[in-house]
Amino acid sequence: MEEKYLELARSVPQEDRPVSKNKLSGLGNFFGLYGGEHIAATEFVIGATMVTWGVSTREIIVGLLIGNLLATLTYALLCAPIAVDTRKTLYSYLREVLGPYMQKIYNIVWGLASIAMASSMLNVSASALRVIFGITPQLEWYPTSFKFILLVLLLGVIVTIVAANGFEAVAKFSAICVPWMIAIFFAGAMISLPVLAAQTGYGEINSLKDFLNIADASIWTGAAVNGGERLSTIHVIGFAWMCNLAYHGGLNDMSLLRFAKRSSYGFVTGYGMYVGHFFAWISAGIMGATAANVLGQSLLVLDSGAVMSAIFGLTGLLAVVVAGWTTANPNIYRAALSFGTFFPKVSIKKVSYIVGILTTLIAMFPIVANIMVIVNIIVLVVPTIGAIVLAEHWILPKLGGTRYWSKYKGWKINYAGLIAWGISLIFVIIVSVTGLIHSYLLFLPNYLLAMGSYIFFALRMGAREDYTEQVEEDKKLAEAIDIINDEENPIKDNETQILPGLIKGIKLTSYLFLIVLVVLSVLTFSGNYSVESIKATSIWLTFLYFIFGGVPTIYKLRLEKNRNKLIENLERETE
Repeated sequence: MEEKYLELARSVPQEDRPVSKNKLSGLGNFFGLYGGEHIAATEFVIGATMVTWGVSTREIIVGLLIGNLLATLTYALLCAPIAVDTRKTLYSYLREVLGPYMQKIYNIVWGLASIAMASSMLNVSASALRVIFGITPQLEWYPTSFKFILLVLLLGVIVTIVAANGFEAVAKFSAICVPWMIAIFFAGAMISLPVLAAQTGYGEINSLKDFLNIADASIWTGAAVNGGERLSTIHVIGFAWMCNLAYHGGLNDMSLLRFAKRSSYGFVTGYGMYVGHFFAWISAGIMGATAANVLGQSLLVLDSGAVMSAIFGLTGLLAVVVAGWTTANPNIYRAALSFGTFFPKVSIKKVSYIVGILTTLIAMFPIVANIMVIVNIIVLVVPTIGAIVLAEHWILPKLGGTRYWSKYKGWKINYAGLIAWGISLIFVIIVSVTGLIHSYLLFLPNYLLAMGSYIFFALRMGAREDYTEQVEEDKKLAEAIDIINDEENPIKDNETQILPGLIKGIKLTSYLFLIVLVVLSVLTFSGNYSVESIKATSIWLTFLYFIFGGVPTIYKLRLEKNRNKLIENLERETE
């Protein structure tokens, strides 16, 4: 390899290089990440909100089954393959496809969107804890309690520290929380159903038919709340599919899936979709309808903390907090990667701290808790860039075009991409104003319009010209970067993965506490254990789970830290 290419490769910032093959991650981390992010605080909000849509029980079940399948396939067949093929974040890859100016515009938009999402989750978590600390409900757009501000600050410090420690830290944090969150959603539904049956005078629930009957009568009734628009199966499908479109169709989860050993890891997202966006949404709907009946208030005025406190007491409040953390963490990580492209000489860790501070300050304002507004804005503005990138990477070469053609032409802006993005935004504005297409269904024609527009203009602006020389230069640089990556990221042995028998035993013991929680919830459902008893018991089982589950993770992290220090010392001695 010529030295000039090696020198050029060394000058490329780490964040703009493909991930070294020595940093690829196993399936376990992805189960933790996608479980943690999609079994989260948003599920409490969205699941309860769906109760107000006026859909029937069968419409909600069928709609979520189909919509989440489409979301999983979009992750697995669109996002994961391009992430594994490039090994880059979208934020870095945009420089190749759309040029540095459009990259900066997009990264600002997405970075702010990620901060808004993380801020919303912190605010939801703090709102859940306000009951414990005697903080009044935050009903204004600005904070009205100094104690609420301090609470948000404390939560913000925790999630920022985790996010600043990178992919592994975020994944490990999520991996601990996910099994407990699944158990909590299951237990919450089991506790709620007999309470709801008693409140409504239905009687006992002894079969699936009984569940469907009480669900039709008291949860998903088919009647919109307060005279709102009644939605149907197609709207549920559209919402479930588009809810994470910015991450899968919009390709923002390239930042996570670039660490996957193979593109088939994309199917792991089905774990988050079906456990989080099916099971958890349905469980949250059951809990929301039950809390509304018990408290005698509309779900439109109840926040997640109020719902979970009524159903599950202190454990329920803790569930909202932990769920908020597991969503805020990867969003702070994504925002840091996005803004990191503006500061190539500043470490991502430092950028994460800055993003975390900004996120925490914004989270102090209760207005950011309106997650549905944030989701709709992200879905309608961001994902069309993913459509353009997919067209560039996969479709143009099949039509005789060349990837990165606008870069080879020396353009700072890919004008075909700018025009296509502009057309999609104008389309969204016109359709939104006229109401021709429901907002939950608008994303698909908008996405296809952006993709088709880009292909049309790219082929007419120079994508088919001859760039053989530039392509060869890029290949040599890519080979040089692979060499530099291997030098700077040596292969790790499996020393840190070998755990003593005692540590393994502690880890297995942690799951026993979750099994006990699930068994007690089933006994509560059958009337053999009281609701008050499980509320009291569940908090102790929760503490024991996190203590026993956290010890092995801390042990592994300390081993890894000590090993890295040893390698650094040996490298210094060698030099």
